[in-house]
Amino acid sequence: MAAIARFQALRAATSSPWTKDLRHVSAVIPRSWAKSLNGVGPRVKSVKPKDRIKWWNIVPGDQIRLRGDPEGTIHEVRKINRLNNRVYVKVADSSEDTEKQTSRPDRQVAYSRCQLLVGDHKFPPLPGETDSRTLRVFATRLATSPPQWSPSLHRYVWDRYAVNTTPRLPGDQEGAVERIEIPWPVRQKRPSSDPSPYETSESAVTEVTYVPPPLPSQVDGPLLTEPIAHAYIKSLSSGSAEGVKQPVEVAVHKELVNPHSRAKKQARWQAYQLYKRSLLQQYVKKEYEHLGSRTRSEARAEATWKWKQKLVDERRAETKRRWRNRGQEASLADKRARKARKEERIQKKLQSLVLDSAPNQHIPSLQPSA
Repeated sequence: MAAIARFQALRAATSSPWTKDLRHVSAVIPRSWAKSLNGVGPRVKSVKPKDRIKWWNIVPGDQIRLRGDPEGTIHEVRKINRLNNRVYVKVADSSEDTEKQTSRPDRQVAYSRCQLLVGDHKFPPLPGETDSRTLRVFATRLATSPPQWSPSLHRYVWDRYAVNTTPRLPGDQEGAVERIEIPWPVRQKRPSSDPSPYETSESAVTEVTYVPPPLPSQVDGPLLTEPIAHAYIKSLSSGSAEGVKQPVEVAVHKELVNPHSRAKKQARWQAYQLYKRSLLQQYVKKEYEHLGSRTRSEARAEATWKWKQKLVDERRAETKRRWRNRGQEASLADKRARKARKEERIQKKLQSLVLDSAPNQHIPSLQPSA
């Protein structure tokens, strides 16, 4: 059984007609999701996994009609929900208000009620008439070719056929099976519009504004050296490009690379492990050169202790450096300055404190008593 998150179940309705995986068949929906959280919010509606449709032959973009509809209105499929076997069709509205039409939600119907439109076919005239008739034919039973995975398209592909239709096509006999292929809907591309004054034109995008320096003509010739950023910036401020053969923008790969990617983190970790091993070897080698009265095992143990202390000190220094770069040192200095100003204000208030005259108060004299 495949695991699925609650938000994925709530957003199961999709407008994509392609079947890229079969997770909807094995997805388990807990019963608790059928109730809203704390009585607020939407509920997850689904059917049992054994009742879900595996291969969907009715997809967004198809034209269908609903069983039991006496008017036989043609609807366009907008979305499908593979978890609850529901089809979202566009609601036909006779209102002339365009905003009201676009704001109306789609209608949900069961997959079993949908009859796929095969197309318009000509039928012989009725008795007593001479003109042929053109009727819309719908599929009442569908068949498919074996679904196959397409590596180039990254999805399953198959063909769908109408085995039985209503009304029955002329020439078909009872019990005869003639498969009529039903093409899949073609997704219309978005029409391209002319760029507005606030958009970039195609000529401005394709314009070449930077030409990199040419590579050396000889195979064994010297390679281009990476320019110095300070010299390039100094040449821009002075207005002369002497000594700068190529702009600094040639070496932007170090700036554009993502330092938080998994590859970069792994490279930094491997470099640090190599540094620790080489540092331990240096300490052991130094202790072996000055053994004195110690054995090699004692010297190695002492070198390992010094190596661990060195790593601890470096870690503390790195932590303090990061703390300082985050602005914590400046923040601590500001906090101390605020506390000092606050203490100074309190002392000034105490020094300038004057008591109001009131009864039962004794003011001591300035002269000492005899």
